[in-house]
Amino acid sequence: MPNYVYAGGISIKAFGIPSLLILLTMVSYGADWLEGGYVSGGGNSEIGQYFTDPIFSSSGGHYLSSDPATREMQESMDRPISLGSVVSRPATSVAGAASIQTANAAGRWSMSLSDGRSIYLELYQSGTRIFGRGSMTTGQKTQGALASGTVTGSTVILDVVPESGIELYSISLDISRLHLSSSFHVFRYGGQIGSGTVRATRTP
Repeated sequence: MPNYVYAGGISIKAFGIPSLLILLTMVSYGADWLEGGYVSGGGNSEIGQYFTDPIFSSSGGHYLSSDPATREMQESMDRPISLGSVVSRPATSVAGAASIQTANAAGRWSMSLSDGRSIYLELYQSGTRIFGRGSMTTGQKTQGALASGTVTGSTVILDVVPESGIELYSISLDISRLHLSSSFHVFRYGGQIGSGTVRATRTP
């Protein structure tokens, strides 16, 4: 009568030494399954060994796997992110604009133009804007005039329109260099644009 051997609840008929070897092999595969050595006893040991890598069971945060691919992934994840160097640039535009002081262009102005006209103005200033009124004299004829313009630094751009309204004088002055001649352009209705020089003096 054949002998029966019981292993893990499985009844196996033993017919000698070959049967005993088969039994030992099955017990060994079963032990590996229970201990996490392999996913299955079918021979796919690489997949099983991957999941038994200590990286999945290590309690520390600095374990490096023995597997080259896994190690490279760990090192890339642990490598600090470089955000590049921060270059500090001076705020030249804001600082430069703040450093430009607006000159005071208000006061009584007397101007002599190279085309023979004379202009007298009483100008007022609000920030970088100037405006006022006065008169323009051509030969023996004097008429009222209105003026408005802007001040940028020490440069004044002033538009003067006589009472007749048919021409406009655009005058450019540098307050810091009034001893030098400045320039003007005249725009006339139905005529060509003219230009010339102007000498200006101011009484604050």
